[in-house]
Formats: sequence, C-alpha cells, structure tokens
Amino acid sequence: MLKVGLFGLGTVGQGLLEISRKSNLPFEISAIVDRSYSQKSHIIGKIPASDDPALILENPEIDLVVEVMGGIDLPLFVIREALDKKKNVITANKFLLAEHGFALFNKAMDQGVKIGFEAAVAGAIPIIRNLENIFWYEDIPLLEGILNGTTNYILTRMRTEKKEYAEVLKAAQELGFAEADPYLDVSGMDAAHKLALLGSHITKKWIEYHNIYVRGIENIRLNDILWTEKMGYRIRLISRCQSIGEKVYLSVEPSIILPGHYLWDVENENNAIVFQGSYSGNHLFVGKGAGSFPTAYSVLSDIMHICQGNHNPYKKNNFQWHYVHPASIEDKESAFYMRLLVLDESGVLAEIAKVLSEHSISIASVHQDAPLKATREPVDLILVTHKCQRRSLQKSIQALEKLHSIQSVPVFMPIDEN
Repeated sequence: MLKVGLFGLGTVGQGLLEISRKSNLPFEISAIVDRSYSQKSHIIGKIPASDDPALILENPEIDLVVEVMGGIDLPLFVIREALDKKKNVITANKFLLAEHGFALFNKAMDQGVKIGFEAAVAGAIPIIRNLENIFWYEDIPLLEGILNGTTNYILTRMRTEKKEYAEVLKAAQELGFAEADPYLDVSGMDAAHKLALLGSHITKKWIEYHNIYVRGIENIRLNDILWTEKMGYRIRLISRCQSIGEKVYLSVEPSIILPGHYLWDVENENNAIVFQGSYSGNHLFVGKGAGSFPTAYSVLSDIMHICQGNHNPYKKNNFQWHYVHPASIEDKESAFYMRLLVLDESGVLAEIAKVLSEHSISIASVHQDAPLKATREPVDLILVTHKCQRRSLQKSIQALEKLHSIQSVPVFMPIDEN
C-alpha cells in the first residue's frame, strides 16, 4: 500500500483526510506535518504528526508527499527535498509552480519521479490529466477559461444584484469566496499563475507568468455591467492562450462575450476551460474551481494516478522543457467596448471621434443616457469599435486622457467573438 505524507491540514488537507477515511483506497496517510498540529488532534487521530518536516522527509517508507500548505518558502523547501529523495510529489500550489516550476519539473525528471498538480489549476476540473493523457499529442491553437472563482462570483453578483464592485467584494469576503486581501484574485494574478501552467502544457514550452498580459476587474463598475447587459453581452475575466503560427499570445483580462459563447452560462464561483483541438474539435470543462472537497478530490485523483502507475509524459528521455517568450498582444485585432466619463457639453463626441480616427479606429456604435439639458456634470459615454489593433486603441486612449472633456481613465474591454 502506498504511504503518503501530508503537509498542511487546512481546508484542503482536512478534506483529503476525510475522503481517505470514507473510502477503500490503495494508500494511507502515514504522517502529517502542520504548524498547528497540536490543536488538531481531534482531526488527526492516531496518525503521527509534527510541525517538523523531517517527520515525513526523513521517513524512507513514505513514497509520496502531498503539499497543501500554501505560501512559497516552506513548500519550496519541502518539494525540493522530497524530489531529492526520489519521492513523488502532489501540490495544489499554483503560485509556487508558476514561480519555480521550470526548475522543479526538470528536477523531477532527473530523479525519475512525478509532480502531480491537478488541484493547482482549476479545482475539481480534470484538465491537467486530460491534457497529459488524452490530448498530449493534439495541437491546441486556442484555450480560454474562467480560472478564478472569486472574480467570476463578483461579476455574476454585480449583474444579478445590480450592486457596485466594492459592495459585492465585501459580501464575497464575508461569505469566504474572497480573501481578506483579495489582490491576487481581483488583479488577475491568480488566473495568470494558472494560465502559465496551462499554456506551458499545451505548447510544451515553459511560460513565465511575468510575461503574460494581465488586467484585473478592479476598474469594472456597475455601469459597465448594466451597459453590456443592455447590449446583450456579459463580462467575464477570461484567461486566453492562442497560438498563431510560431507566436503564442497569452492574456488575462475582463472581456465581453456574446450569447452562445461557451463561457456564457458559467456563473458564480464556478470555473470553466474550453479549448480547440485541431483534430478533435472543441472541448468544454466546467466545475468547482475551489473549496475543500473539490480541491481535495483533485489531489486524490493525482494520488490514484500514481498508485495505478499511469502514463507520465515528463520523462527525461522523451521530453524537455524550453522557455518561450509570448508575443505581444498589442499586435492582435479585436472589437472593443469603451466607457468614457465625459463632460456633458457640445462637441465632445466629435472631439473623441477625431482622436479615434487619427488612430485608424472606427466607431461601430455609441450609447449614452444623458439628461435632456446639458448640466456640465460628467456622464458615461459608451463606444463600441469595429475591429482594430490593440496597439492603436491603447495609443488612442493615451490621447483621449489628455482631453479636457475626459474626466477619468477610460475603461476598455475586448469583445471575444470566439
């Protein structure tokens, strides 16, 4: 029977322990390391426990290390030591893998062991296993996804409850859907960590998350939600990896989707991933992106995968990571939604149209709810452009910000027609 050492007895660790006790499985959790283990004796029971990593790392009978502690420094030490001792590793730590994965995956290959990380990308969604086994030899030119449940929850509640961003964020924190410090989620960085791992696996080239174009949802306001809803659109924080020829484009940003888009009905804290196979067509995966049991079950599936001795594509004799630098998404074209807060006075629209025209941007439609009489108070002006190069759009925004009539930084989002 496989012997497992568990680092971390928080939400996910406790979920894994509970699942393992309720099922007849070919492994046992033989030791637990947790900094507050003495306060969790009622959960741990008779399993040997300590706050000293040596309890697991120095035990030659433990075959597999599961790391669900969170953070960077201690988990990195634990994983490196486990790999050096030729122990297989399973982790849910997407930040650590995005930061140090190149070295860790190569170390695992050198040692002839495996790093399982299904739980690090999309909670309970079995995307890594499918990419490694079923789709390993498939050409995947496009992958899009909702990879962060917190932001999807916030955007959903803003639309359904007609509430502003700050109010919904506070409620999400009270319900446990958002951290006390929500930066990694709302800034898009959490999704970027996950996209770096997904992009690396579909391109077979290592992608540094620092090189991904990232914008979060902090500047999305209720007015954006209301306007896009009026136009028959929805807003999602979409992570995207697209290969065109030899170029790889990666981005995480608020995007507008149309009815019929694969991600249209993915609501609240759910995650989803859709990818396009050149031979196999389109594939959609939807499920819980976080939570005790959903994430713990993905850890469990990795344990079972190792127990069964299944295919490991990361072997030194048939695979080697190489770095790739993503292409600039400024070269790509898209239609865009723009919201400008402008003074309600004559000539403003003509002035804006002139700036856009100078940057070769054509306006497809204009939307405004303005008072019948000019008040000189700022009002929202909504523009939808025809397809244009993002570089041109960003230069036009820089020019617009210098206009006397523009009262705040314009909000813009690409319209995803995939």
